[in-house]
Amino acid sequence: MELHTYTLRNADALRRYTEEFWPRHVRSLRRYDITVHGVWIDADLDEHRVLALVGYPPGSDPAESVERYRASTDFGTDHSDFDDSLITTRQTTRLNPVSY
Repeated sequence: MELHTYTLRNADALRRYTEEFWPRHVRSLRRYDITVHGVWIDADLDEHRVLALVGYPPGSDPAESVERYRASTDFGTDHSDFDDSLITTRQTTRLNPVSY
């Protein structure tokens, strides 16, 4: 699992990113064995931040799945009408499960 965090430039960019970009993106990622478990807006900060919990099949190489997606026409289509410069920061945190 990975937690992807994106900070957007302003409220309108956040709205477009969550309402237009992510629904299309979730559908495309499924074709590359990338599962989006949820997308959230960070409600506690003044920043315009989006968090997405993303999973990959057990034993797979996440980097390989992401590279296949980035090399696809789906990637171009997903990003065609969203100005990527509206994302001011990106962070990916790899998550390991805790056994209890």
